[in-house]
Parts: sequence; structure tokens; C-alpha cells
Amino acid sequence: MGIFSRKKTEQKVEQPTEAKVAPKAASATVLPKKVNTVLVQPLLTEKATVMGAYLFKVHPAATKNEIRKAFQTKYGKLPRKVNVVNVMGKTKMRGRVAGKRSNWKKAMIYLTKGETVDLNQ
Repeated sequence: MGIFSRKKTEQKVEQPTEAKVAPKAASATVLPKKVNTVLVQPLLTEKATVMGAYLFKVHPAATKNEIRKAFQTKYGKLPRKVNVVNVMGKTKMRGRVAGKRSNWKKAMIYLTKGETVDLNQ
């Protein structure tokens, strides 16, 4: 059984000549820090205006803190509360062929009472 021999071989000890740095894996969750990439577009709905919230379609990897900072830098107002919802894409039929719309992320941003923002900036 030459394949499973129990002989231990001597292990070579490498002298570290220079520091080895593991390359960073490119991931899909890397988010550019520009405001326009975090806040994709505002969503204007009747329900949101009645609730006093501002809705935005945001980057799928954006966090609440990134959304809060992007809103503050773009509109100059500090949000009181930020809620985030992952919206699942609907399955749609086109004849006999089934297709699926993309998943996306929605942010609901609440300001203090009496504060308003012009979304056309």
C-alpha cells in the first residue's frame, strides 16, 4: 500500500523573506461611496406622502448608515429614522415563457415633524 504509507516526511520550514498579503476577493457587495450610487431614484407614492416618509430605490448592498449619510449629504437634512425593505421581483408571463423582474431594495426615510425636502434637486 504505497499510496497510504505511514512514513513522515520532513517538512521544509520557509524563511519569511517578505510579508505575504492575501489578495482581497472581489465581491459583489462592494459599494462605491458616491451619493448617486447609494440613492438610485426617489419613489413618489400617495401613501408615502400621507405617512410623511420619503421613499428611495437604493443600491442592493447599501446599509442603513450609508443611506442615512447619503441622504444627509444630498439634501442637507438628518433623517430621524431609516427603514429598509428588500422587494422581491415578480414572476411575469410573456406568452408561455416565464420571466422574472429584478429584486431591488427600498428605503423609507423619515424626517422630524415639519421638515420637508425637495426631491427635484
